[in-house]
Amino acid sequence: MQKEILLKEILNQYLNQLNMICHCEKCMEDVLAISLNQVKPQYITDIDKISYSKSEMVDKQKNTAMLVILTEAASKVFPHFQGVKIVCC
Repeated sequence: MQKEILLKEILNQYLNQLNMICHCEKCMEDVLAISLNQVKPQYITDIDKISYSKSEMVDKQKNTAMLVILTEAASKVFPHFQGVKIVCC
């Protein structure tokens, strides 16, 4: 769950830089789903460890890695339209 929230935040922050031709909900969810399939799941059962998990997600290097994953996912969702501004939906 933590990584899903982080990926959504990064996706929204860098939306224009990802060269996505469409920003509709379906396309955004497709990019997010592909990205989530690329990251290692992280589950927390102990409430006391949530703060550790949150601090780990703030790491800039991990955020950069997540941005790379989002960029690769966007190129899979829009493989033939890189740089072209059209609406797909």
